[in-house]
Amino acid sequence: MNIRLATVEDILSIVSLEKEVFKESLGESFLYDEMMLNPYSHIVIGEVEHKMVGYIGLRVDEKAEIMNFAIFPHEQKKGYGKALLTYALDYLKTHHAKTLSLEVRESNLVAQKLYLSFGFKKSHIRKNYYQNEDAIVFIKEVNP
Repeated sequence: MNIRLATVEDILSIVSLEKEVFKESLGESFLYDEMMLNPYSHIVIGEVEHKMVGYIGLRVDEKAEIMNFAIFPHEQKKGYGKALLTYALDYLKTHHAKTLSLEVRESNLVAQKLYLSFGFKKSHIRKNYYQNEDAIVFIKEVNP
């Protein structure tokens, strides 16, 4: 898998991926603003044979955060999520982030298992974070 920083040309593919996985999207204008106007935003694409299979959106500072992380359903269980998360953690080390946090749906046990396998710890619950579902906040030390 090839992993690279996203460009504005990737926005429509990211929106399509988000809608397929999450049934909604952050939207074209939000993604454009993140790429072009937010110096803390880093969006990483994973692709196979020049086709996007997934992406991870990060906000990188001393305390980094995963904004969104998705793999196309037909590309899941092939190791692409692990590869993207590994890349993101290495990327954050070089950008001197101390911690990485994220929210995950309480019902998304597959994602929770992935994060736990990478050493993330459950921090707390955000009630009704996803309209009608709680989120579990996970945190990992990147550069202790």
